[in-house]
Amino acid sequence: MRLPKKRFIIPFFVLFLVLIRYISEVGFDQSPADRFRVVNVIDGDTIELSGGDRLRLLGLDTPEKGQPFYDSAKAFLNALVIGKNIEVAYSKKRRDGYGRLLGYIYVDSVWVNKEILRNGLAHLYLFEDNLSDKERIGELLSAQNRAMESGQGVWSIKRHEEDYYLAGKGSYRFHRPNCRSLAKRTPEELIKFFSRAEAFRQGYSPCRNCRP
Repeated sequence: MRLPKKRFIIPFFVLFLVLIRYISEVGFDQSPADRFRVVNVIDGDTIELSGGDRLRLLGLDTPEKGQPFYDSAKAFLNALVIGKNIEVAYSKKRRDGYGRLLGYIYVDSVWVNKEILRNGLAHLYLFEDNLSDKERIGELLSAQNRAMESGQGVWSIKRHEEDYYLAGKGSYRFHRPNCRSLAKRTPEELIKFFSRAEAFRQGYSPCRNCRP
């Protein structure tokens, strides 16, 4: 005897609705909490999660390998997060071009991104996709400025100062006056800073070509 089709269709339809609701609430980049356990620290601003994802900390840039304070930044991050579950807050864009997650991370009540900046182990790093996070950016900028004033970490390094620095309007990078990245900019499109500190205090970060 054949069973009525409705006995199979109705439960299947209910299950389908439950799954759709679950996906919409959890999202494609989220999963149970164990996915957000930190299993490795790649460098001062990148970590690896137990689910296999790598996560790049938003709003900051730590020294590259071979630069002063690279080891200090990596060790500081390691002490805060290794083996711990983290909470991740996303910005407008969840992943970068390398497939890494992008986020602000928290261990209990500690905002890790902010602590790294507050201890002078990074500088603020903004780009178009996180400019809408105005409240968070304000806090990060304040943390950086406090570290600058106290001369901690990367801010203790003595550097040759140019007479002035330039930034393109609409950009958050500043440059040496002769940087090739500014070759197509007209004077009207440029902002002038009379010190590196002035540019940093306004939330600009150094160009990776001319490295001011």
